[in-house]
Amino acid sequence: MTFRSMDFDGMAVGTVGDQAVRAPFAAPGEEALVEIVRAGRPATGRIASLLRKSPDTAEPRCRHFGVCGGCQWQHLAYEAQLRYKTALVRAALTPILEGQGVTVAEAAGGEPWAYRARLQAAFGLRGARVVAGFHAASEDLRIINVRECPIQLPPNVAALAAAREVIASLGWPVYDHAARRGLVRGVIAQTAGTGEVMVVLSTVADLPDRMAYVRAMREALPPLVSLILSVQPRHTPEPLGRLILLWGRAWLDDEIAGIRLRVGAGPTVPPAPRAAAAWLEAVGASLAPGPEDTVVDTACGDGLVPLWLARRAGRVIGIAPDREAMHRAWEHAQLNGVANCVFYTRAPGRIVEKLRARGERIDAALVTSRRAPAPAALVAALAASGVQRLALAGSSLPLLAADLLTAQQAGFRALAVRPVDLLPQTSRIHAVVSLARGPGT
Repeated sequence: MTFRSMDFDGMAVGTVGDQAVRAPFAAPGEEALVEIVRAGRPATGRIASLLRKSPDTAEPRCRHFGVCGGCQWQHLAYEAQLRYKTALVRAALTPILEGQGVTVAEAAGGEPWAYRARLQAAFGLRGARVVAGFHAASEDLRIINVRECPIQLPPNVAALAAAREVIASLGWPVYDHAARRGLVRGVIAQTAGTGEVMVVLSTVADLPDRMAYVRAMREALPPLVSLILSVQPRHTPEPLGRLILLWGRAWLDDEIAGIRLRVGAGPTVPPAPRAAAAWLEAVGASLAPGPEDTVVDTACGDGLVPLWLARRAGRVIGIAPDREAMHRAWEHAQLNGVANCVFYTRAPGRIVEKLRARGERIDAALVTSRRAPAPAALVAALAASGVQRLALAGSSLPLLAADLLTAQQAGFRALAVRPVDLLPQTSRIHAVVSLARGPGT
């Protein structure tokens, strides 16, 4: 068979008769003998013999590629990755935008290697040996003992190696998810643009000897400024539970696109901080705020986007997912000397309704969907509040397509789509859809 396109899961897709077949680690234009390993529509296969190679392929940089479940596209040249990601966005949104004259721009790229500021790994056992790394691409719970990761910032890989060696030397038992026994679950490493490093050790209970762990980690990892313990006793893959500061401070000093931030243990910054400027520019171009405008970010996290927009807008309102995030957003506003931002928390639709009831005008709004489509009530509330410019953002193309339909039903019309690649070497692509209120072009 000959592969013709790529799918959302990063697999190459072709057809045999009327049967679609997809396979990993292939590229459009390649011809191969494919063994079917799972029936379905589409069926899933694996390449048994490659007959014709694509010029878009490249030599993977990582020894774990093909086994590790992290990257899907290291076998593709980065220029080809951007083309395929643009095609994925067009395939997902064109059926909704057809006939409207909307342009889907070419995906904007970033640094394809050493870009990830956050590493999250699990501990396991291989015989009696302690291993730490990422889950295998297969469906079992096997842990790949990661020795290198070219998409991670090098201090993160060094932190993983240090944690693995320290836990092994202390002899603390690794948590067995099947038996629900053991202590050490996983480790999170974060590296700021300043070079500061934070390590979060996830366990099911307190450590037998906190100071032994602190001394060993400080000796093994000189850039360390923060050591945190996360006690997570629940049987869940989520590593973050009750946080205990073991040494240093509870945050990293960071700067993203000129905005100073204090980064904590949670995943609060973009996956590729150095490429975040392109993402923010796409949001800014969609909202086009002026010095007299009021802008609402309905899912503002720790405040990065509102603080960036505050340089261009008259007033920015951020709605955080919880009270802790709201307090961090206020702290970041103070840290950056920003006085034209205000933050609320939870229930974005109700907050927009309250603002409208108080007679507050909203000129532009950003809606970001992560786990579920945006509620129709929220988009309707924004339309009723007089919003003229709407930006839809996210990394899930099915969610983005659902949000686009909801926005159109509320009276917004699409103007442009701007894809931004924040996750090179994977099939995921972020995108921002620009919309305006009312008829016209």
